[in-house]
Amino acid sequence: MFGTILFISGQEIVFAVLIALLLFGSKEIPKLARTFGKGMKEFRKATDDIKREFENSTPEVMEDFKEIKKNLTKDVNDIKENFTKEAGEIGKNLTKDASEISKNLTRDADKVAKGVKKNLDIS
Repeated sequence: MFGTILFISGQEIVFAVLIALLLFGSKEIPKLARTFGKGMKEFRKATDDIKREFENSTPEVMEDFKEIKKNLTKDVNDIKENFTKEAGEIGKNLTKDASEISKNLTRDADKVAKGVKKNLDIS
């Protein structure tokens, strides 16, 4: 595991440590390590804060989504109910109109039949 930190091989890590030792000297390396450690601590703290903020805000977002879902479901059910009611009324009106047309056609057919019969009786 030590040899593959951040996709760097063990030889590259040893080389980087030697270069740091040459550039900064043996007295400065502990200071640099402390500074690096403090930086990593701050970075970890910032990441934890972001993570905590995200986790704290997630329930609020979920509540918002639940409320939106509830409202949408109510609206869809209202539309469905109104559509069913309107379709029922249209069906009743169509049935009434078809019945009236049927009565008129029967009455007119009877009149035509009587007229034809009358003409046949006269001839």
